[in-house]
Amino acid sequence: MVVVACKRCRLCLGLHSQLAVAAVRCVVQLTLLGYILAPIFKLNSPWLVLAYAGFMVWVSALEAMGRPTRVYKGLFFHTLGIVLLAAGCTMAYGLTLVIGVEPWWSPQYLIPVLGMVLGNTISGISVGLAAVMEELTTGADRIERLLSLGASRAEATRDLLGRAVRLAMTPLLNQMSVVGLVSIPGMMTGQILGGSNPDQAARYQMVIMFLLGAAATTAAVGSTSAAVAHVVDGCHRLRPERLLPRSKSAGVNGLLTEGFKQLWGLLLALLHTLRTCWRKCCCCCASRRDDGSPEDAQQAPSRTTAGAGSSSRGSGAMDEAKEPLLPQCPKHGPRVDLRASDIHGSR
Repeated sequence: MVVVACKRCRLCLGLHSQLAVAAVRCVVQLTLLGYILAPIFKLNSPWLVLAYAGFMVWVSALEAMGRPTRVYKGLFFHTLGIVLLAAGCTMAYGLTLVIGVEPWWSPQYLIPVLGMVLGNTISGISVGLAAVMEELTTGADRIERLLSLGASRAEATRDLLGRAVRLAMTPLLNQMSVVGLVSIPGMMTGQILGGSNPDQAARYQMVIMFLLGAAATTAAVGSTSAAVAHVVDGCHRLRPERLLPRSKSAGVNGLLTEGFKQLWGLLLALLHTLRTCWRKCCCCCASRRDDGSPEDAQQAPSRTTAGAGSSSRGSGAMDEAKEPLLPQCPKHGPRVDLRASDIHGSR
């Protein structure tokens, strides 16, 4: 992860938050999966197994619709129905007729196989929808020209649907082409590591690969056809105003990314508030130390008054000391200094 992060930083891809969220999700989700599956396997309740399977389908629909750059109203319900149809039909056929599980809701079979089916279903839907939305946005002129010449919406969008489905099926076709020669799939690897017979593990893997192909094809065709039918209406008119830009919070990854950003913003705001309060407390303590204690503040006026009295007494003594001493006569005593005003007044 560190090497991948360094390469992305060097190339300036701007995927730091997505990489961090994906890494955290990988660790947290796999950790929670172990704690969740343990009681489900232990209780072996069909309602609990079906509830968890429904939760997986709901999250798959959210994740699949969060990849395209353009969306339309009702895309989530279309995606949810397509995922439920593709995964439900594939699982019903595979578990009951091919593998022959008894009971059919056995958690050690249903949950792992459903997880693999939903993973490929998400890939097919997201890639197919992204291709269709791009074609409907950039190739709108060509579609309108075909519609204006009298073509139906099926005829005007046939090539578009073909390219989108081929693009959606490319990852699965590449995986099926190299399986057994270059790569060993995860289910076969787990069975071999668990001590199962490699021949039996290979047969199970063949069944799983065919189920994955059926589910991915059904999901890709259904999602792209629903998108085209919504944007090109029943009157054979192209409605580009129905395509809306995808919000940043669409999909599970978008929701978690936005939640992580909001949580980080709240954390920064909390740290800023705590730092401001700490500074105010430090300033108040410093001002109190400078002003002194309340008892010193109460004793300050008395000290000031006493100081004023002593200063007045001191100033009086200094004035007395500053008065000039009259010279004394040895015969008649101290000499009296008579001012001119006193002499005129006596007269």
